[in-house]
Amino acid sequence: MIRGPHSDEQLALVERQIAIWTAGVDSVGALDDWTADGVLTAPRGVRLQASEVMGVIEGWHREFCDLRIELTSLVSSADGAWLAIEWTWNVTRRSDGKSSAMFDAIIVELADGLIVEWREYFDTFDSVEFDT
Repeated sequence: MIRGPHSDEQLALVERQIAIWTAGVDSVGALDDWTADGVLTAPRGVRLQASEVMGVIEGWHREFCDLRIELTSLVSSADGAWLAIEWTWNVTRRSDGKSSAMFDAIIVELADGLIVEWREYFDTFDSVEFDT
């Protein structure tokens, strides 16, 4: 059960973002959820324009596999312009089979239901994605 007040449309948007990362291809129209000038930011200085996201996902899938994302919380602001997301990101590194789980908190700014900014906050300490 996903905790927090949110709409079905907001949940569908987040599920499309999960689908693009887990599949490595945009078979669900997840990139259409972004404004043309949308931005993704993450720890360690990551800052991507929406147009760069698919290339990063494809590169990520060359190094990692078995991604499972468990959505635990999705909270919308009263006006629907902001989302707070919590999920667990489980992944395996292809080169050595080492796996890890990472807890992730995300703040999303929306405009007309589209992603303007997606800001991720997570601890990279025990992640196989960052220990090389």
